[in-house]
Amino acid sequence: MPFSSPRQSWLKIVLVFLGLTQLFGCSITREATDPVADDEAAAELADLFEGIGDDAPADEAVTPEQASEEVLFEEMLDASDEASLEMPTLISPVTIYGWEAVNGGAVGNIVTGKTVSRFLRPVAVAAQSEYIYVVDMGHEAVLRYDQATGRLESVLDLKATVKGEVADIYVAHDFSFYLTDTDGSRVLQYDRDGHLIQIFRNHFNLVKPVAIAVMDNADVIVADGYYDHLLRFNSMGKLIATYGGRGQGVAEFLNILTMAKGPDGFYIGSRMGRRVQVLSERGEYRYSFEEGKAVFPVAVVVDRDNRSFVADQMDGLIKVFDRGRLIATLGGVGTGKAQFKRINDLWLNDGFLYVADGLNGRIHMARLVPEKVVPMLNPVRPLGESVEELSTEIQQESLEPVSQEIEQQTEEPATP
Repeated sequence: MPFSSPRQSWLKIVLVFLGLTQLFGCSITREATDPVADDEAAAELADLFEGIGDDAPADEAVTPEQASEEVLFEEMLDASDEASLEMPTLISPVTIYGWEAVNGGAVGNIVTGKTVSRFLRPVAVAAQSEYIYVVDMGHEAVLRYDQATGRLESVLDLKATVKGEVADIYVAHDFSFYLTDTDGSRVLQYDRDGHLIQIFRNHFNLVKPVAIAVMDNADVIVADGYYDHLLRFNSMGKLIATYGGRGQGVAEFLNILTMAKGPDGFYIGSRMGRRVQVLSERGEYRYSFEEGKAVFPVAVVVDRDNRSFVADQMDGLIKVFDRGRLIATLGGVGTGKAQFKRINDLWLNDGFLYVADGLNGRIHMARLVPEKVVPMLNPVRPLGESVEELSTEIQQESLEPVSQEIEQQTEEPATP
């Protein structure tokens, strides 16, 4: 075993001492290091590894600026959604053209004498071609108004025909018409001259008929407000199916008030529960309208673009829905132009909307633009042009002749 000399031993001791001194010195120096120097070292280290990991997904590392931009974008979307609900008319694809009120018409002839008869209390309205059919419970008659001549005639006396009030009327293309004898638990079909053709009834399933629709194959759909279901009769008056039922779930109703046929099937409005629901033509549930938007839906009609017009008796407005989403409101409470007092019924025909304005004793009619001219959300349009400017331009191009015609009619002095 080798033996070290005293010089070597002292050398080893010195080396060990120096090593211990350097070790303790480093630790003391580390504690006294300026934090700025650490940041600079970190920056130098970051520069050294710059570019490494560029292939990593962007969502794994989000800068504060990116995070703030995302939050701002989400807030903008939320604000846009809230604005679309609070101010639906600003983005509405519905364009109304020339409201006109019909208060009555001329009756009689040269022999009997011509007079003017006014509507008293219209509760239901329907139209085909130039004829407007009005169920007027003030006159207790079904009246037919000829828009071409301005003449008014009584088609059917209701005094000895129905037990109570008529809730709905439906006019077919051959001018035959259907009435709900609501208290009599039946639906009556008449020809164009007011002669009874057929009675639709079912003692076990039909108690309170409130609305009627007729299919292309002549099947008759009746909404019953007692059992809260739809009944389907064939053209011979035989009950062949029932849809829906009482309850608060899907395809269930509480106090049905109205019903209409549209592109998606049957649109049913009820007093409680799910206020407006849509069932397919086979009675299958499709969807519901936005809750709380239509509180008291007393009438509903649907156009070929699947826009639903719902008369809400709670606030006196006509509310327009696109597949269940509120997009516009029309009218208001009052006695002026495009104002109503107790809307009882609605009807759509050949691009015209008809409104039975009960307490004002008149029928309102207005022309609708036949197609959607502005998308409901995020409309794409040239910069610098507003939705109103585009709508006005399209109206002037497509419907200016109709507007002039209506203005000429409204300028004529009203007959007292």
